[in-house]
Amino acid sequence: MRMACIALLLAATLPAWAQETAVRIHSARPFGYFVGDLIHARIDVSAPADAVLSRASLPNPGPLTGSLDLRDVELSETTENGARLWRLDLTYQNFYVALDARDVEIPGFELSISTATGAQTVAVPPWRIGVSPLREVAPQKQEQASDYLRPDGSSAFTDEATPRNLAFGAGAAALLALALVARDRAWPPFQQRQARVFSALARQIATRRGADDTNLAVSIQLVHRALDQANGAILLSSDLPEFLRRRPEFKPLRVDFERFFETSRRIFFGGESSMEEDFAAEQLAQFVSRLARQERAG
Repeated sequence: MRMACIALLLAATLPAWAQETAVRIHSARPFGYFVGDLIHARIDVSAPADAVLSRASLPNPGPLTGSLDLRDVELSETTENGARLWRLDLTYQNFYVALDARDVEIPGFELSISTATGAQTVAVPPWRIGVSPLREVAPQKQEQASDYLRPDGSSAFTDEATPRNLAFGAGAAALLALALVARDRAWPPFQQRQARVFSALARQIATRRGADDTNLAVSIQLVHRALDQANGAILLSSDLPEFLRRRPEFKPLRVDFERFFETSRRIFFGGESSMEEDFAAEQLAQFVSRLARQERAG
């Protein structure tokens, strides 16, 4: 019976609690502020569930005192335990130049709310924070004026020789690589280098074989054109000694040249079987590869 009475008493007083208005102030820290620091504070205001806050009563950003400004005001609204809750996030800036550690006051303000019973004013009380000086008021007395200054810090010695040598080495390597690429691509000043006709021919022959083209006569004609281009005129088998004298890099391939001209004569004038033609095509590809290798070596 006693417990039932207590429960009824609590139920009867709960609506009264819900109608109360409360203000709670939360500061990021209560002390340790210097001149120019930002001061962040959160103010929670709880009121009855049907209460409406007048936004015109919110504090306006701007100077509050000669040494304190209100920089920003943010408002959020929610409900908590059946009551209306407004949360104010305030940002102040301190301009008080403190000569010693002391407390300064943050001014309070009033908010206007309206409920079913009428309008009322909620007072947010002033609160205090601790500020600190940037330096001591009077330093310890020294004999000489220079003693009031801190000595210069010793700088670490840095050896610049190693990074400089590495930079020079990297630059030289880059220039060498650029010169090699320019020579390979016949860029200036290497534009007078002879064209690598056999290297291009080797790629062409490989492409034709990769495409399953078995026309040996067409490949031989391509080789004849490349030889003519390298010779500067039509190259016949009788002209081979003179060509090798002018292009000594191809002398190791004299036997291959003679075999090529013999194969060309049989293909165009004598004819040969498909098996022999397959063998001749393989020999022709090897001959062109050797020509390209000697051309690059020269």
